[in-house]
Amino acid sequence: MMKRNSILLAVCLLGTWSAYAQNNISSDTTSNSATTVAPTNSSTYSSTPATTSSYSSTTTTADYGSRQSRVKADRPYKAFTGGIYVGANSTRYRGEDVDGDNPSGRLGYQIGGFVRGGGRIYGQLGVEYFASSSNYFTPGDGSTIQDISGRINTKWLQIPAYVGVKLAQSDRGISAVRLAVGAEYANRLSSNNTVNIDENEIKSGAFQGLVNLGFDMGPVLIDLVYHHGFSDAISGFNNSQRRALGVNVGFKF
Repeated sequence: MMKRNSILLAVCLLGTWSAYAQNNISSDTTSNSATTVAPTNSSTYSSTPATTSSYSSTTTTADYGSRQSRVKADRPYKAFTGGIYVGANSTRYRGEDVDGDNPSGRLGYQIGGFVRGGGRIYGQLGVEYFASSSNYFTPGDGSTIQDISGRINTKWLQIPAYVGVKLAQSDRGISAVRLAVGAEYANRLSSNNTVNIDENEIKSGAFQGLVNLGFDMGPVLIDLVYHHGFSDAISGFNNSQRRALGVNVGFKF
């Protein structure tokens, strides 16, 4: 009897241990399954930032383009400008001809300033101190050009006005190639000569035509200017209209 009870007790203990072992195995399987699934969830989660990064890149590009547009809007076309310049000129008078020879012009200088307004078509107004020196001759004296030639040095205050067109220009009009025509009034300030001409014989005022080819390179400008006198500059001397060619270098602001 005792032996039988012992056997039943042993069977009960074996059954209890078997159930406990199965529960532990089930728990381990569930834990392993959770561990195995975790990388999948982690992978899925990590893919989300990639999408966010792509969106962020797109947004950054859009923001940069927006900033560029605002910069262009903040820097409009520069329609008005002014500047100063200095330059050199060569002046002579029409009709300076002796036996087919023409005395050459002498070197002078000019200093000026201007204001300019407009777009591709523009207007320009300036003021200029113009010092010229030219060879001239006294008719009827001497037998060679050296014998009859002399110098006339004159200082003028000139008011040039132009209407021009920009043949090519940058987006804001700061750099350009310009062509302009115009006119100027020249008022004589002083003069001296070696041709035995009275200072009062040199006319105090005259109108001249202008042709200008200009180059703007940012704040720097270069201009070529031709001055064409319409009337005699010296009383009693026919064909004494002024002819001058000048080159200017200056700055715009």
